[in-house]
Amino acid sequence: MFDAPAPGREPARSRVPSREDALPRAAELARRVSALLGRPVHLRLTDNRATLVSYRRLPEGVRLRLHHLFLDAPDAVVRALALYVAGDTAAREVLEAFSHAHHDQVRRERRPGAPLRTRGRCFDLKAVHARLDAAYFDGRVHAVEVGWARRPARRTRRTIHLGGYDARLREVRVHPALDRPTVPAFVVDFIVFHALLHADLAATHTVQDAGPDTHDSHDDSGRCAAEHTADFLAREAAFPLREAAWRWLLENLSSLRRG
Repeated sequence: MFDAPAPGREPARSRVPSREDALPRAAELARRVSALLGRPVHLRLTDNRATLVSYRRLPEGVRLRLHHLFLDAPDAVVRALALYVAGDTAAREVLEAFSHAHHDQVRRERRPGAPLRTRGRCFDLKAVHARLDAAYFDGRVHAVEVGWARRPARRTRRTIHLGGYDARLREVRVHPALDRPTVPAFVVDFIVFHALLHADLAATHTVQDAGPDTHDSHDDSGRCAAEHTADFLAREAAFPLREAAWRWLLENLSSLRRG
């Protein structure tokens, strides 16, 4: 049932800690950050590829989402976490250096360097990318790769990730449920535009978020579950059919979830 390790070799260490191992370490990390901030900290561990640190300040304390690689953070990095949550953006450099040093603990969805599939049955995302880059970004996001995500296993989903930007791989992946003739072209354009806007605003950052959560999952209304900055929303408003795209997504989300 279990493979025995080869003689003379130690078994490979799991990238993700077990729940039994992680819970007490997470509680201790939350206590340390809380002591530095002087506020209660509610810590949630993640295995997110693109957003390693995010937080939300609430009246009752701080809600902190943190990649599990920070469980082994030394005192200097824990202090940087507290400073970052307190609003010291210079602390980002310490967090970025630590995450780079422990990059092997970050999940990768696919092999780096493997090209994304751009041509679908109904939409060519390479053409969509080029057109949007020229129209809205002055060529700044031309190096971002845009393509279709792999089709997930068929199952009933309560949520669906329609599209998102992966800062580590510098790529935008679009859910293949949108590659169908019943989906208006302006909806696909908007999903790609939205993800490219994240890429444009966070192009130089590895540790994302200067405050609220900005990982790009979609809730049951189809909108991003995360909050966006005023700058992001102002630039997003430049897309002329934004509201029409949201309306279509709201009306068709159930069929998209069914795949």
